[in-house]
Amino acid sequence: MKKQRNIILYIGTSIDGYIANDDGTLEWLESTDSSKELTLLLWEKELMMSFVFDRNYPYCDFKNYVFSKSVSGSDEYASFIVEDVKTFIKKIIQKPGKDIWLIGGGNLARKFFKENLIVEFQLAIAPIIFGKGISLYIGDDSTVNFKLTKVQKLGQLAMLHYIKK
Repeated sequence: MKKQRNIILYIGTSIDGYIANDDGTLEWLESTDSSKELTLLLWEKELMMSFVFDRNYPYCDFKNYVFSKSVSGSDEYASFIVEDVKTFIKKIIQKPGKDIWLIGGGNLARKFFKENLIVEFQLAIAPIIFGKGISLYIGDDSTVNFKLTKVQKLGQLAMLHYIKK
């Protein structure tokens, strides 16, 4: 029996739980190099496009999928997905390969929360408090328990690893 691939949410947050400033910028977040473990990245269209065109795109060697309501097909960076998250993920997790990393975007992460698709969280906590901004969590009614499995210090970031119980 083949192993199903897990969805890992890999995201940075401020101490007070914000993943971006009010304007959506991420300059405050220090980057860390975990790219050797990445096999597949799922993005929201707007975040990925700003990342690609504003900086050097660091994930060119990996298969990238971008969820979009308006763009389909593919380009040099990614395949664009117009179907709903649950339908697409049910297909992709059955294919052979390593675990799937969900990187970038609270809206997309919340869709994964709603469908209970995230098996592991890797949260990079940055030493900053915004008091306002874009939150990863927006108060839906579901409760899912996770178990802390690892804590790392990466420069000024605290990397917390959680696995679904």
